[in-house]
Amino acid sequence: MPPGLAFTLIELLVVIAIIGIMASLSLVVIARVRERGRETEARRQIQALVNAIDEYHADTGTYPVSGAVLATAGGTNDFTYGGGLLDAIFQGPGNWSTNNSEVVAILTDRQQYPASGALTVNFGHVKNTKQKLYLANVDYADAADLPGVGPDLVYRDPWGNPYIISFDLNYDEKCRDALYEKSGVSQNTGATGWNGLINSSSFPDRFAYEGRVMVWSMGSDKKADVGPANAGVNRDNILSWK
Repeated sequence: MPPGLAFTLIELLVVIAIIGIMASLSLVVIARVRERGRETEARRQIQALVNAIDEYHADTGTYPVSGAVLATAGGTNDFTYGGGLLDAIFQGPGNWSTNNSEVVAILTDRQQYPASGALTVNFGHVKNTKQKLYLANVDYADAADLPGVGPDLVYRDPWGNPYIISFDLNYDEKCRDALYEKSGVSQNTGATGWNGLINSSSFPDRFAYEGRVMVWSMGSDKKADVGPANAGVNRDNILSWK
């Protein structure tokens, strides 16, 4: 090697360290890009769900829910399909313990669950008499913990968590989600809530979206709690009404 071009051991270590730092920074950038991609995909899927539900409502005048859910709502309450997430947050089942599989079964006109062969609430096309594919262009997953519609017909976000869906089942054009109706989550100042929610009631935990349906994801941290909507683990939640 010509004089002046030889590297000392220290110089080689410095070069290797620089290459390592650059590689680490590149991985961080790639990870952020991937995460932004998942967030964009979640927003797209949420909007597609809202559109499918609105189209179903326009065709039928009802929502894609079971008779059992209607009975639970009792004609005066809304209902949140939250599954185990909200059970865990509120320490027990309530008007949210059902996952979103029956909504998906109706919107995709499924009569049986692929995983078990059990009948869905749409058996005989009773909830989708047009046999119409309202929810199209969705990915189908081979396992129940992967993104997309699983063999259990649960629709999961890009991080593998079920989408939470709430319906205005008393048709007052005010939809209340079991988590976001809480004052501790949504109250900003008085009756004004975060992300456009309003409490027009004299009761504290009645923050509502002025519309028919609310759909949301827990986001990349896969967490939600009863803390403020704009802070902590709720900050990255992806909301259809935001």
